[in-house]
Amino acid sequence: MIINIVVCDDDQDFLDNIQKELFHLANTLNIAIETYLYTDGNKVVDLIYNDKEDFDILFLDIDMPDISGLEVAKKLREKGSDIILIFISAHEQYVFDSIEYNPFRYIRKNRVKKELPVAMRAACSRLAELEDNNIVVKTEYEEVKIKHSDIMYFETAARKVGIHLSNGEVLAVRKTIKELCEELNNEDFIRIHSGCVANAKYIDKFSSYDITLDNGEQLIVSRTRVKNVKTALMNYWGDKA
Repeated sequence: MIINIVVCDDDQDFLDNIQKELFHLANTLNIAIETYLYTDGNKVVDLIYNDKEDFDILFLDIDMPDISGLEVAKKLREKGSDIILIFISAHEQYVFDSIEYNPFRYIRKNRVKKELPVAMRAACSRLAELEDNNIVVKTEYEEVKIKHSDIMYFETAARKVGIHLSNGEVLAVRKTIKELCEELNNEDFIRIHSGCVANAKYIDKFSSYDITLDNGEQLIVSRTRVKNVKTALMNYWGDKA
């Protein structure tokens, strides 16, 4: 497994130094990494928000000129990105402001050498745990590993199941709805009618006859499942509040 790490800081010298530290840590921890360095937070937003790159860890400076690290984090979390976010700053007063965006760690610039190894070890452990939250499906041409969190919904179509992903891709697989539900074994997936299961993560609105996803797409809820769908959504939204 290669861990893709993006570092965003407006100081190029700092970027170069933290890259060296990261590769040194990778050797120490016996892990493989790729690093991507950016001085502009807008570039990071574009890459992650528009699904152009699949990063695992983001080291993000808070105090940057064009767009602050907090603004970057806000845009990514609003999009639903669950990237492991580690803020880096020379100013400790930002700690409380950053909590809103569910950071994994907070590293002080004057203590990078001490705090970076701790953060990386913890991040690697978290990634190992998240590896369990994947499913491998076989399409007509290949086997594909997808994250639970990338699945918006899946539904039966022409003797197959179409898995609709957050990047707009639809994977057609020869499985039943029941088989996929059992493999996922994830309470975030709510069966809204006999032939469709939706990921609560992407549901913005609910009525007695349909749900609206965060991309504006509407899916029908069967009358017999309205109560169960409402209960499941209230539980999910309550947990995330």
